[in-house]
Amino acid sequence: MRKEQFKYLIGKHKEAIISEFGQDFNYYPSERWAYELGKKNWLGKRKVLIILFEDSIVKSVNIRNCYGNFSFDQL
Repeated sequence: MRKEQFKYLIGKHKEAIISEFGQDFNYYPSERWAYELGKKNWLGKRKVLIILFEDSIVKSVNIRNCYGNFSFDQL
């Protein structure tokens, strides 16, 4: 999956993101949400969709590959 596949999310409200991806473990008032894309591979590598909000509207999206637990401190 590529970042360009999720550009359509820019400008959408949090409610629209929840209806498409679900709430997961994202704290609603937070300005940063993350969703795991697909499953881990055999090495434990995961793809994570990172959504950044400004005033409850998506400002940017990014995809990160990570191993183990994901933390926003890794950004």
